[in-house]
Parts: sequence; C-alpha cells; structure tokens
Amino acid sequence: MSNLGQNIYMDIQPSNIVSTGRVSYRQGNPVIQFIIGENDLHLMGSSVRFCGNIAVYRNSTRTIQTEADGNLLCLDPKLGVYSIIDTLTISSQVHKSTIERINNYNRFLSTYMPIMSSEKESLGHLNATTLVSPNIMTQRIEVVNNTNGSSTNSGSVDGNVLNYTGSDFCVNLPCGILGGRNPIPLSRANGVGGLMIEIQLAPDSQVLFSDDESATGLTDAFYELTELKLIAEAQVVAPNTSVGNTFEYNSIHSYFNSVNSTNAILNFQLGLGSVLGAFVNMVPSRFINNFAQDGLGTTPLLNADGSVALVKQIVFTRGGVRYPLMYNVDTNVKNNDKILAGDPQQLKNFVNAIKPYYDLKHTQISPTTYTNNVPAVSHFVSSAGAMYGVGISYDMISGNGLNFTNVNFGLQLETGITSDSPNALYLFVRNRSTLVFSPTGVEVLN
Repeated sequence: MSNLGQNIYMDIQPSNIVSTGRVSYRQGNPVIQFIIGENDLHLMGSSVRFCGNIAVYRNSTRTIQTEADGNLLCLDPKLGVYSIIDTLTISSQVHKSTIERINNYNRFLSTYMPIMSSEKESLGHLNATTLVSPNIMTQRIEVVNNTNGSSTNSGSVDGNVLNYTGSDFCVNLPCGILGGRNPIPLSRANGVGGLMIEIQLAPDSQVLFSDDESATGLTDAFYELTELKLIAEAQVVAPNTSVGNTFEYNSIHSYFNSVNSTNAILNFQLGLGSVLGAFVNMVPSRFINNFAQDGLGTTPLLNADGSVALVKQIVFTRGGVRYPLMYNVDTNVKNNDKILAGDPQQLKNFVNAIKPYYDLKHTQISPTTYTNNVPAVSHFVSSAGAMYGVGISYDMISGNGLNFTNVNFGLQLETGITSDSPNALYLFVRNRSTLVFSPTGVEVLN
C-alpha cells in the first residue's frame, strides 16, 4: 500500500432525491441512486455506508403507534433497516455495465447477518447502526415506536402534523465487490470508471408486519426515509502508479423457486464457473407481501395450518449426480418426528455455505434458532426468530470454486408437506468473480 497516500472522506447525496427529501415506496420513490464519480482515487469498499433516518407510520395520516394499540407493527428484528432493501445494484458510472446485482437482498441478509454476528453485537453496535435486536418487542419499542430520532422530521406533510422523528441508521452494504480486500480504482483510464450504487426499496407490506398475525387496520401502514446519504473513504493514488486491470471478489447471485410436495426436485441453471457455496432460506409463499406475516422470516417449511413440514432427507446434485456429498443426508427427524432440535449435519453444511464453520468466531445460530419447533407466531422464536436453511460448500480450501457453467445445481428435498401449501425458496450462490476493466469498458468474468 506504499503507493497510496492520504485518505479522502466522501459524503454523497442521492442523485435522484425528491425535493422534499422524503423517500418511500408508497410515494413512488422505489429506487435510491448514489454516484461515486470517476476520479483517480481508490475506494475502500468496506468503508461504504448507507445512512439516513427511518420513520414508520400506521396509516396515511401518519399515526404513530404506541404499545397500547392493537395489531402492533414490527420490523424483522434480525434485519432492522436492512428489511427495506429489495435489490442492491452496483454498476460502472461511466460504462453503465452491471458489476454486481443481488436480488432479494433483504432475504440474503436475513441469513447472512445473524450467522455472521453475535447476540451481543445485535445488542451493541449493530443495534445502534442497523436497528437490529435479539428481541422483537425491544426492537419494536426502540425503532417502530421511537420518537427520539432526528429533529428534522418535525413539521407537517400534506396537512398532517409530524410528531414522529424516527430512528437514525448507518449501515454497510455486504456484497462481493464492496467486501473485497483491495481498494477499488475509480478512474476511467485504469479502473472501473466510477460507481453507481442503486438501492431498490421493498414494498411496505414486505417490510412491516403485525405482531399477532392479523393485518386489521394496518393495510395503509408505510415507512419513510429522510436525510439519506452515502459516506465512504478513499485513498489518493501516487502518480504513475500501476494497479493492473483486474479485481477479484466473491459475488452473490440470487435465484427463486418454490416447494409444494413431499418430494421436491429443484434444478437451477447457475451459469457460474467458480461456485464456492450455495444456500437456501425459505418462507411460506402466503407470508410474502402480507402485513399479517413476516415475509422476511427464515422459517422451516410450513404446512397450511402452520405446522412444520419436516425436511427428512436432503440431496445435492451437480448435473444430476450427487455432489459434493456422495450420499443422501438423512436428517434426525426422518425416523422420529418428535425431535425438536435441528439436524447438526444439516446445520453445519448450511453454515459452511456462507463461511467455513471452523472459522466462525461468533454467531446467533443455535439449537434454539435452528429448530423444528416453530411457534404459531414464528418471529417470537428466541434470539430474533427462526434461522432455518439448507446449504452446502463446494470449496473451503483452494478458494477457486466449482464449475457450474454448463451443468445444473440440483436440490432434492423429502418433506413433510401434507397439504396445498407452497413455500418460497430463495437460493443464494457465492461465486469467485473477476472484474476486468480498461478505458473502453468493464466486464465481469463469472
């Protein structure tokens, strides 16, 4: 790093902000765009922070809830403000080429965040910056009902007095390109040509939900963002510094399917050449975009009556052949459906898909969260809700990954689904990618 000089601190306003400074999905502002222009700086990707203020209202007249109200609004406690990000897109500002796009970003983080952080962190700095909490009631009182945030939200809008000041946040954006170890060159001549970061907001009905599985009186609820900005740190490059023309990072790719049978066979054409790991999280389809349910929950498969549809057997395939496990994974409930604890082999494979189990220093996943015992109101599982999923790692040694360019990734599940009860499955794949850049453009080699 001897060729890098002093640090430059950036404070970037949205390029498409409305005149009021108030942004919401409800008001037709679903995309927030930030531009880090082309220059001779090197961006420290890990320093990028999305900051602002979030306020939650029960209806169009901007009513603020209290604990005395019925049908209390909640945010997913293990996600906090991350609940609002449906899609994260990072592109070259000059060349307009997409470098990384993560669909269903909030669902990716619904697994990533609790696995990669401890309960103490969710009580400490993550609570302060991302508004997460290990307890849904605490999170609701501190965030959804909060009236002690930024004072700039005072005044009136559309004739309605604003007596709510919301909660401030400042979050990093976990993804491949911003999580790389090396700085990102921003120049047009020898870099990516600046960056455009777009945050597509999730619908109100996906972000907010009732604490008692009833949406009575909540169908008009919405969240609103103010004081939005992007902050980051960059370094000045010494003159005539050679930085090469490639940048390697672990990109995240998103896919979707559903399960509605006792023997589910799912195949995905990934088109990726260096797959490091893959995992799925799931939620009943009826929960999605439903004020009565947590559509961002990561529950086990559920039947129509809310009972757990136990996963009895798991098979991973590559091109129709079992791989990397040459055997079927028979879970601990296959012959005994009374077992409440999640299967330990299944859990370990799931965690390995995100980060090697042996290298995980702290986490919130445990027998109480990775469980087959989900109560009627699933988000009241201890430690901020159920953290169920299925996954597999393909390379924990070399870091080169496995080629899925021309072969399907397959997942077979033997389940306990007993009724017409579709469950949505969100697949996320970590892939070793290489970004190649030149004055004429950028290209991602997957």
